Amino acid sequence: MNIIADENMPALTAFASLGKVTPLAGRVLNREDLHEAQVLLVRSVTRVDAALLAGTPVRFVGSATIGTDHVDTAWLAQAGIGFAHAPGCNAMAVAEYVLQAVLDWACEQGRALEELSVGVVGVGNAGGRVARLLAAAGCRVLGCDPPRAAVGERMEGDLALDQLLGCDVVTLHVPLTTEGPYATHHLLDAAALARLGPAQLLVNSSRGPVIDNTALLHRLASGSGPSVVLDVWEAEPQVPPELFARVRWGSPHIAGYSVEGRTRGSLMVLQSLCAYLGESSPHPAEVAPAELLWRGDIAGPEDVLALLWARWDLRETHAALAAVLKDEDAGRRAAGFDHLRKTFPARHELAGVVVQGRVARRWQPLLAALGVRYT
Repeated sequence: MNIIADENMPALTAFASLGKVTPLAGRVLNREDLHEAQVLLVRSVTRVDAALLAGTPVRFVGSATIGTDHVDTAWLAQAGIGFAHAPGCNAMAVAEYVLQAVLDWACEQGRALEELSVGVVGVGNAGGRVARLLAAAGCRVLGCDPPRAAVGERMEGDLALDQLLGCDVVTLHVPLTTEGPYATHHLLDAAALARLGPAQLLVNSSRGPVIDNTALLHRLASGSGPSVVLDVWEAEPQVPPELFARVRWGSPHIAGYSVEGRTRGSLMVLQSLCAYLGESSPHPAEVAPAELLWRGDIAGPEDVLALLWARWDLRETHAALAAVLKDEDAGRRAAGFDHLRKTFPARHELAGVVVQGRVARRWQPLLAALGVRYT
């Protein structure tokens, strides 16, 4: 069996028992690359549809991602091509990204977490994990998820989007959809963005086009918009330097890029491929946490933020993207964006950390939710 895989997928050696694995650059992968492939493994940068696969021998597609907006799943089903993805694989990594962004903003603003309302738009795997972490941190967490509400899966404090936009923090965790009653393309358009003001924080770690980036730039340029943290951008891999200059923090679509999350995604796809082939998987989907001893007390939010920084610091990633965006050539900026993703340093989730110090009772529920132990 010939397997073509995005070179940025981790744990590709786990697929070697099934056939020959050839890693290629996912963003420029084309039909000619697949003329002898039976299996295609991708991430979110590869558009998978008839234009890519028609006339090829590919019979199974696996995407090591939580989202599927880059895959024409209806065409795959019609063509009889098996498909699997990895929902929830990086939910904790995304939640820790949002937690760091919120803590950093709250500490700078002198806002007590107990006084913050947090609106989570989309309470699936990632959004649900975000909601649990921020509730454990003491925030009042509200949710908005019309598709889940329509089937009776309401969370406590479920609100309409217009109401949710009044929260101190608004964080987006929806798939990108363009049709139907719950389409999310430009979910936050100019009218919605006009409801957000300077005392609020907006975080998007879902998909870039969920926010109208042009409208967001106009809102921020007016000086009356919210503080903004963006991990995703509407025209990736292009990031408008003018918009980046106005966000609080920006990163190159890496909110879910923990070692554990990415590896878990690959292994979940491996399990699905083995099931498709009628074989047993040689690897479990669970990934052992990386251990780290952190010496210090946890007495306030700044200590929790320092603990998060010990694993990974969003400020450093922002600086790296800022350096890329200084280039005057748009092509080189796009290539630099992809290079940052490809060479993103190993970032581990907090599970596996042991705190050696006093932990105030106030913070014990949050550490427990993060999988952090203390002595």
